[in-house]
Amino acid sequence: MKSLKLISLAITMLCCFLSFSQEKTITGTVSDKNEVLPFVVVQIKGTKTVTHTDFDGKFSIKVKVGETLLFSFIGYDTLKVKIKKRTNTLNIVLISNTILLQETYPVESSIRKQKNQTEIIKISKEAIEKM
Repeated sequence: MKSLKLISLAITMLCCFLSFSQEKTITGTVSDKNEVLPFVVVQIKGTKTVTHTDFDGKFSIKVKVGETLLFSFIGYDTLKVKIKKRTNTLNIVLISNTILLQETYPVESSIRKQKNQTEIIKISKEAIEKM
């Protein structure tokens, strides 16, 4: 009977250890080709768990193995990264989705100059007193 309790306790502890070991803290940086990106949204897909990168492009978030992280920033394509067992650090490079204009085009103004149309009206003191 005593050994049965001991085995049950060992199995329970093993299950708890395995379930806690699947959640891990992922750290890393987010940048584009040239520089780090501050305030990038890092979200666990399908949840409301969100964090942002700091001024140096660094982030830290707790996720479970098998979940997907979404990295999104204005002007860049959203990147999806699935978390694997050995993933601890991610160095993400986002790709810009903005189009740069190669040529400039002149814009004509269609504003017509109009003559001064100000009118001066004189009102007598008696007219103001009658009001």
